[in-house]
Amino acid sequence: MKKNVVLLRVSTDMQDFNSQKNGIDKYVKENNITVHKIIEEQGVSGYKTKLEDRLGLQELIQMAVNDELNSIIVFNQDRLGRRLEILSFMTIMNEQNVKVYSVTEGLLNEDNDTSELIQAIKFWTANYESKKTSLRVKNGKRATIERNAYSGGVANFGYKVVDRKLVINEEESEIVKFIYESYIDYGHKRTLELLEEKNILKRGDKWTKTKMFSILKNNIYRGKKQYQGELLDFPELQIISDEMFNKAQERAKSRNTRGTRRYTNRTDILFEGLLFHKCEDGIDRKLNIDYVNTTAGRVHTYRCKYCKETKAQITKNFISTKLEPILIENIKSIMNNISIKELEHKYNEEITISTDKITKSIDILNKTIEKKKKAIDSAMNEIEKIFMGESNLDINIPSNMIKKMETEIEELENQMEVHQNELEYLGDTTSNAMYLLDKYKDFEYIYDNSMNEERKVILQDLVNKIVINQDEINIQLNIY
Repeated sequence: MKKNVVLLRVSTDMQDFNSQKNGIDKYVKENNITVHKIIEEQGVSGYKTKLEDRLGLQELIQMAVNDELNSIIVFNQDRLGRRLEILSFMTIMNEQNVKVYSVTEGLLNEDNDTSELIQAIKFWTANYESKKTSLRVKNGKRATIERNAYSGGVANFGYKVVDRKLVINEEESEIVKFIYESYIDYGHKRTLELLEEKNILKRGDKWTKTKMFSILKNNIYRGKKQYQGELLDFPELQIISDEMFNKAQERAKSRNTRGTRRYTNRTDILFEGLLFHKCEDGIDRKLNIDYVNTTAGRVHTYRCKYCKETKAQITKNFISTKLEPILIENIKSIMNNISIKELEHKYNEEITISTDKITKSIDILNKTIEKKKKAIDSAMNEIEKIFMGESNLDINIPSNMIKKMETEIEELENQMEVHQNELEYLGDTTSNAMYLLDKYKDFEYIYDNSMNEERKVILQDLVNKIVINQDEINIQLNIY
């Protein structure tokens, strides 16, 4: 026997439960309706809880599909949820010949072609297909993403669209790999320099820090796509390994977190991992540790593997006993001559300029997003006019515009997140630099009175990188 079911939904404030129940009791009594089942949805909001997460509605859908449902009684239409989601639910009820009664509005799905609701259902059915097999109505964009990760718009760098499917662009994917590898080894500044030196562009445009970090922060490159807080897997789109992605995130985090610099402690060698060699081709490459026998015994050296393999005609091996004292004296000289006041002034000037630039970009993005949201509202208003028979516009025009605007808003919000991360990065970097400057303002005294292992920690903390050229040494500290 088919059943008549009452749906009672109470939002989180729980204030109107009794009024709903009393109204429904009176309605079924006056209309001689026998109630076989009552479904209560406690503490859910029809405007915040998604249709697929509404257990009460899902139970009703299952009963309808199983031909167990005759009618549903609700207090009013909004107790079912947001209007557009109601349409998906009502489509299924119509297909299963289930009547839906509202205490305040009467029969919601009456056989009247002029009914605004039925016209809306017909439109919604044409755009969002109900899937009985899954017993849920999925958002069209999510379904598209679950199939292929492409939901419209311009494909991410490293990919292209073929037959409306996202596939890897082999040429661009090699650039993505290069960016990750270079960033992990050298950081963002040197990576941007290398991209410029090699004349590598992003679809005709010069690479910037923002563009680079949009690559480094995007899960799509490890074969994952985020949708409404959930990471969906797309192994066929993976360009880099999870390990490489995580290393890039760790490096970004270590640059933004005071006192969390990663130390290289495989040996007790002072400058392990900090020395780079300016090779004949102009590229900085990290020096490896090697050992040689001398009259004073076995000592370590810093060796450029690349220059050795290419038989470069420049110095490529550096004896530690000669090089390290020179480096230490240079670092002492730099620290002894630094003016904290001047450096702080420099930081404040630079961060103000950078912050203003990023803030303006965020403001432009916000305004653009608001314009697109207003465009969506206008399209929705036009759809309502079509429902009411007040407009002859093709329904697909506002429908497609809404989809397009939603995709563009998502892309703009991703750009916004990158800019907000940059703002945080600026503040944290400056804070870290001033912290180190204060910590090592008496560098010479601290260093000279430390044990060798402690000296290595100090250098790893203070030094970003040291580049050795044929006739000069470039020392880059983490304080400027």
